Amino acid sequence: MSSIICRIQPLPPGSQNAVKLPLPLMKEWGCQPGQSIRFRVGGKSLITRVVPTPRKQRVILLPRSMAAQLSLPFYGETRVSFQKRELSLGPVLAILTTGFQGAGASPFGARSGLYRLFLQASKGDRPFFYIFTPEMVNWNRQVINGWFYRRDSSGSYRWIRKAAPFPDVVYERVPNRKAESQIQVQECKKRLQAISRTHFFNQGFFNKWKVHEAIYNHPLTVDCIPESRRSPSLETVQEMLDRHKMVYLKPSGGSLGLGIFRITQIPQGGYYCRFRIGNQNILRQYRSLRPLMQQIFGARMKRLPNYLVQQGIRLIKYQGRPVDFRVHMHKDRTGQWKVVAIGAKVAGIGSVTTHGRTGGSLLSTSELLKQCFSSKSAEVEERIRNTSVRICTALENRVGGPLGELGLDIGVEKNGKVWLFEANSKPGRHIFKHPSLSESGKESARCITQYSLTLAQF
Repeated sequence: MSSIICRIQPLPPGSQNAVKLPLPLMKEWGCQPGQSIRFRVGGKSLITRVVPTPRKQRVILLPRSMAAQLSLPFYGETRVSFQKRELSLGPVLAILTTGFQGAGASPFGARSGLYRLFLQASKGDRPFFYIFTPEMVNWNRQVINGWFYRRDSSGSYRWIRKAAPFPDVVYERVPNRKAESQIQVQECKKRLQAISRTHFFNQGFFNKWKVHEAIYNHPLTVDCIPESRRSPSLETVQEMLDRHKMVYLKPSGGSLGLGIFRITQIPQGGYYCRFRIGNQNILRQYRSLRPLMQQIFGARMKRLPNYLVQQGIRLIKYQGRPVDFRVHMHKDRTGQWKVVAIGAKVAGIGSVTTHGRTGGSLLSTSELLKQCFSSKSAEVEERIRNTSVRICTALENRVGGPLGELGLDIGVEKNGKVWLFEANSKPGRHIFKHPSLSESGKESARCITQYSLTLAQF
């Protein structure tokens, strides 16, 4: 559905109770003077008449009483869509989160800067875009007292709280699994979807095993998924070590690289195990697998069922340290997946993972690939891009609910073969701190609005 940007202005007091449209717009939309239409802003709507004005500019004049009924948060420029005798403003977009800290320069604490980035990136598209928590929903009035980031009367940008209609689209950005499991978060999502036309995308956090099950045998991704087993026994871990010589043990529902162990079979006999405790990267050697596993998981290995074992991949290296790639994916305005950024991450000395908290650091992807693959670097990068698009397409086909953004952890072997390690539905944005990816970070923020417009049919 196509939309245009119009200016919304209030009618003077005492004007007739109808919406005034420029005559050229009425002709373009096929509206007749005096015709009744449905006028919608997010989850609020009413029936009204339209009357023409001789203005040529794209200005829609709205009675103040009608604006109040629709909980219109602001006058000014916004998008307008007209189809099947329904005129829609906005769209109304929102980010659902938790952790409101109170009014001020940082209402959502340390995450305020990220949310501000998303809202500012939407300016060119002129939606009504706000941040909210479940506690800000007024179910009786069917409005949300959300937080906008806009210019005030002095022309300075600041956080402004304003009542707004239920959103057309919600980008779920609940910060962690604990917050996601809160009753008020779950109830808020259920009620919004039950009583309004709200579209949600990127709901919840991925479970590693469910992601594996969804795509390991998908025709688009069968060649890039490492062998993995859920709730492994000691014998299963031994079998995979005999086959691959290296495996990773990962918590099924973990994130941020926490609780990961890498076990490597020593050719002369025995095993190395790398892991992290507190701020230290640890390497230990064992003569056999059983005492290694018992030291990690206890004598009866009661925690092992909460883990999965994954085939280890011999990654390309930088200065002797393994490198993997974070590929930040977005849906574009047409609803197609595209690669917005590829960040190369080098592991910290002795670290199991490439996460920054374990000593990892960022590198230029193009420079690293040139160093590792020389004249074939462009070919390998294109392989990473194509594989990433295939993974996102396959994953969306197998998981419930629309996805608009994904972070993929990708590994590359010395022969150029590409593997998927993990997919993240709430990807971090640390790769955009690299100077070569700062513009990609801005594009990523704009993509949230672009995909939301598509979901809202604007």
